[in-house]
Amino acid sequence: MEHYYTNNPNSTSNEKKISAYILGKEYFFITDNGVFSKDSVDFGTKTLLESFNTTKEQAAVCDLGCGYGVVTVVLGTANPSYKYTLIDVNKRSLELAEKNVNLNKLNNEVNFLENDALDNIEEKFDIIVTNPPIRAGKKVVHKMMEQSYNNLNSSGELWVVIQKKQGMASCKKLLEQLFNKVEIVSKNKGYYILKSVK
Repeated sequence: MEHYYTNNPNSTSNEKKISAYILGKEYFFITDNGVFSKDSVDFGTKTLLESFNTTKEQAAVCDLGCGYGVVTVVLGTANPSYKYTLIDVNKRSLELAEKNVNLNKLNNEVNFLENDALDNIEEKFDIIVTNPPIRAGKKVVHKMMEQSYNNLNSSGELWVVIQKKQGMASCKKLLEQLFNKVEIVSKNKGYYILKSVK
């Protein structure tokens, strides 16, 4: 079976529109075969968005492993002054993310980047938000955490959602080795929201 973290999905395209209520507002998203959580917005992503809370008034935000753009659409709606860089290895996901930014009439400055995690990315961010691709394996997830630390500005924030049964403890341990401060912001049905501050 083909995974959603494939660069160029071979599965036949069959776009459809879904809706989701997040933070009391209805959003619409175009999804497709070969992308993560195509039938409904992933519970972990939703939990992350409902837990997200920062005091930063201006921020360069990296939506790492952006999928079809849920995080940027919701956070961008709430924070119109933030600028977003959406990164995904999956070309189809990125194309959908661009459609969904337009569909939800986002006014933020937005850039789309087809890339393997943060490999060779020199730009620094104030906030990185990610729902890492657990099925890609621990090595990939931990690489994303280490790269995130390196690509954050001083006092930058990394927001991660991860399930307890899918490596939360080892991920948290790694984050505690990298960052000044790591906290569990919330947990819901086995999903943990971790906030790490550089």
